[in-house]
Amino acid sequence: MKAAVLRGKKDIRIESVPDPVADPDGIIVKVKACGVCGSDLHVYKAEGNEGTIFGHEFSGEVAEVGAKVSDITVGERVTAVGFRPCGECFWCKQGKGFRCSALALVGYQLPGAMAEYVAVPSAVKGRNVFPLPEELTFEDAATVEPLSISLYSVKKAQPREKDIVAVMGAGVIGLSAIQILKSMGVSKVLVSARRPSRLQAARESGSDLVIDAATQDTVAEIMAATGDMGVDIVVECAGSPISFDQSIEILRGGGKMMLVGIYETPLSWDPANVINKNISLIGCLGGNFPGSIDLLKTGKVTTRNFVTHRFPLDKTAEAFETQISDPGAIKVMIIP
Repeated sequence: MKAAVLRGKKDIRIESVPDPVADPDGIIVKVKACGVCGSDLHVYKAEGNEGTIFGHEFSGEVAEVGAKVSDITVGERVTAVGFRPCGECFWCKQGKGFRCSALALVGYQLPGAMAEYVAVPSAVKGRNVFPLPEELTFEDAATVEPLSISLYSVKKAQPREKDIVAVMGAGVIGLSAIQILKSMGVSKVLVSARRPSRLQAARESGSDLVIDAATQDTVAEIMAATGDMGVDIVVECAGSPISFDQSIEILRGGGKMMLVGIYETPLSWDPANVINKNISLIGCLGGNFPGSIDLLKTGKVTTRNFVTHRFPLDKTAEAFETQISDPGAIKVMIIP
């Protein structure tokens, strides 16, 4: 089969690789759509990741099922999350393989879905393989993974109706978080982002205030909008040192900062404000696929207008450069 293989820093090549073989407890999916994720870009721009086949935001049709798989059938339309725990570490022995110290992830340690086919190990319907309702297209389904992170993070924040929430960054995760927060009835959602396309998408997603971080002072704008009180919750999706520092500044005493974005470099920060303001820093590694599929099915959240560019598998390298540098790019999709 054909696959997009990373052969060096910012060097993706289309190669012929062996077809994946289903584990006895796994499945093979014929890929129909796969999104380029911000986490992919971090690896793409770094040294030492040769051989990586990206792709963990995907959907497709089941092409093969392992001998021990009984609840998934060939031809089903699905999205999935693929990982293989080591089975030996502390967390695995506690039955919590998703926290495995040596977790192998599809799209990073395991071959991903920027290929014609992808293997999903340990496939269990409703746990890591999810059938698609007829209302969802394959592109919709390829946005379920980032949407699931938004849903997990917002629910973990436990927002109240009276809360004012700031969302930092307006990629798919941030834009989805806006819609989820609005559906939960919070008082206001304030958004700081860059790129005109993302600012417009934030407005269309229901934000009460949209700040252009490239031309406006995010801290000053948010403090003015809250009567200098600050916000109750920050959902930090930008993953930049500047947005991290701004998030600490705009939080009111006792506020919560939900750490969602992935930082390319280690942060250097002074914990004094966190201590003095009794701020809670909360890590958000997790997802909710069933809840996200339901949000899309019922129309409470839509991600269709976030897909701004589509490329065939043969142009995966161009897709990555577009995601990085095109001012109009929100979600770039690979269609094998």
